[in-house]
Amino acid sequence: MHPLDTPVWTALTTKQATLAHSSALARRFPPEMTLLGALAANTAMAFESLAQLIQKDSVTLYFSTAPKMPAGWEIMRAVELHQMVQETEAALSGREAAHTIVELTPADVPEMSELYAATRPGRGLCPRIQKLGTFLGIRDNGKLVAMGGLRLHIGGFREITTVATLPGHEGRGYATALVHALVQRIRDRGERPFLTVRTNNDRAIAIYRRLGFRERTLLYSQTIRRAYQQNWPGKSAR
Repeated sequence: MHPLDTPVWTALTTKQATLAHSSALARRFPPEMTLLGALAANTAMAFESLAQLIQKDSVTLYFSTAPKMPAGWEIMRAVELHQMVQETEAALSGREAAHTIVELTPADVPEMSELYAATRPGRGLCPRIQKLGTFLGIRDNGKLVAMGGLRLHIGGFREITTVATLPGHEGRGYATALVHALVQRIRDRGERPFLTVRTNNDRAIAIYRRLGFRERTLLYSQTIRRAYQQNWPGKSAR
């Protein structure tokens, strides 16, 4: 099995194992960093193991085939994703290369959160996502208008995530410049970049293909939570 076949599980049991909240058959990142979690196998026992970790929280799981949720779980969000891996490197145009890219810090989280909400309505940025990797940004007249960062870390691979451009500022090459800068950081460490993108996000897919990324596999992403709180493992009835 390729490590990218189960990227979250692989990260949480190898390079990022020290961050894992763990039970017998499940792992998850601290929810203030990312909602991502993973199962050792797609079984009822693994879901019960996951339930011990999340309590009232939600968690996002990736599946290689369309999953069937066991009873007692509620699907909050479901999307199909292309997992893309960079196969060849590409150069920037002069305009794209001219953008000034800055490294973001925890002090930038309020602006990052505003940008995230503007590009992903109804969702919120995990406030400590920078604990998983470096985030870069571009400012226009002092305002943060684009960002992207690093999240999953697997032996030989590093994930680019949360690429966003403020509405009204598209078409200026901001996303291309940021992804290229993140790619360079990954390549400088001798690793290969990968990412996920919604299958219907044609604009982003075109950018990533131009930068040498190619679709590797299809992932089914589902954000779930326990539907019946009274059935949490270990919770006594009242």
